[in-house]
Amino acid sequence: MKRRTFIATTSAVLLAGCSSDGDDTGSTTTGTEQSTTTPPSGEMTGTTEAEGTTTGDATTSETTADGTTDETTTSDSSTTTGETRTVAFGESASVSDGLDVAVTEADASDTYDHGGTTAESSDGNTFLLVTFETQNTAQASQSLPEGATVSVQANDEQYDVAEPATENWQQFVSSSVDSGGSATTTVAFEVPEEVVSSFGTSVQLSYTDSGAEQVVRWSME
Repeated sequence: MKRRTFIATTSAVLLAGCSSDGDDTGSTTTGTEQSTTTPPSGEMTGTTEAEGTTTGDATTSETTADGTTDETTTSDSSTTTGETRTVAFGESASVSDGLDVAVTEADASDTYDHGGTTAESSDGNTFLLVTFETQNTAQASQSLPEGATVSVQANDEQYDVAEPATENWQQFVSSSVDSGGSATTTVAFEVPEEVVSSFGTSVQLSYTDSGAEQVVRWSME
């Protein structure tokens, strides 16, 4: 069994060898007593990209048999704005008012333990075990945006959550985090072995806010 650990520094991600197996322990939630003072949310540094498209109304005219003209205006106005934020490994990004998310750990392992069973990666592949942490500084409990998804991006390819970890991620998204509390979970992505040492690797969170897709990328460099 092989297991490698990403260690984030200011310039690179290092891999250190160890012999333990990957483990899905589910999500863990901790809470603190609510007070009248709201802790500050996590700070986010990096780059932000935004783009939008706008369409207007369309008007059509039709002349009737009696010579009059009817005009019909069809409203097709919509504005779609997509924002992509890139943050460093270990740093947090806000996904809603008072709710921050961070990628805190990433390990590589040939196996992934889940629900009392052990999955093994296929030849030439490995499991990238990524730990996510949410912190809620709002005055009320809240959860990640409905339908939020995560993936690993590397070498112009996207790797989604491995099938054995799908249920674990869905539970994490739907679980509420108490005011002043936090929650963590570890999910697996099956990727080619070379991905764990690629400088172009990133972990991506995608969700929808007010009808627009939002993307947060944690750079593993």
